[in-house]
Amino acid sequence: MSLPAISVDRLGKLYQLIHESQPHQSFRDLITDFAAAPLRRLRQLQGRDESLEAFWALRDVSFAVHPGEVVGIVGRNGAGKSTLLKVLSRIVEPTEGKVRLRGRVASLLEVGTGFHPELSGRENIYLNGSIQGMRKTEIDAKFDQIVAFAEVEQFLDTPVKRYSSGMFVRLAFAVAAHLDPEILIVDEVLAVGDAQFQAKCLGRMKEVSGSAGRTVLFVSHNLAAVSALCGRVVLLNKGRLVADGPTAEVLSQYHSSYQRGEELSTETQSVPH
Repeated sequence: MSLPAISVDRLGKLYQLIHESQPHQSFRDLITDFAAAPLRRLRQLQGRDESLEAFWALRDVSFAVHPGEVVGIVGRNGAGKSTLLKVLSRIVEPTEGKVRLRGRVASLLEVGTGFHPELSGRENIYLNGSIQGMRKTEIDAKFDQIVAFAEVEQFLDTPVKRYSSGMFVRLAFAVAAHLDPEILIVDEVLAVGDAQFQAKCLGRMKEVSGSAGRTVLFVSHNLAAVSALCGRVVLLNKGRLVADGPTAEVLSQYHSSYQRGEELSTETQSVPH
């Protein structure tokens, strides 16, 4: 068997949440707070500051994705899905654990990610391609396909800051999906597009995973889209991986717990294949 395209080993991401103190009521309060600042800083360094709260957005997450797999990532709001994709896209560094990616990665996480608002659509296509390490001749060969898919020919030489969110997403997805990444990472951002374009994107992701053998990670609250696209699903809850297995079984587990209003167990369950 080939090596995994994505390897995640005991991944954790810690954030320090700052609880704001009450606003100063008087000049005396301001002077007192200023005088106490060095001691407060020392407590922060020693981890004893009660105004800071440790929050693990991800904790002890491990899984592997092989070339050609299309894997859905699901979970309630705050489960850690977007944090996971940001770590995999190297936007944020993990606090603990390791991530290994084999191949070029294209990410579509937020509207506008990787685009310069002052540049035109045409210029941003070449900018994104160069960021991914592609030569101009390679981008030239894909240019017409990207423009046709995005359906933004009329606005190609307009600065993208004037694009609607739907236009932005169409162009961003077209660029990410056509510049031949080995790994394509897509977040809920596709929800901005209309139903016809979403279907078009799902078809393109199936195409790049099937015929080209690319690896796709897809995060969505649209379980019908996840079911149609993904052969396997990873379920997160409160920053932990709680299930990993065939799409139908994992989505059934997730849907049942959600309908009953139950908390998902944070114990990992490997659903039989």
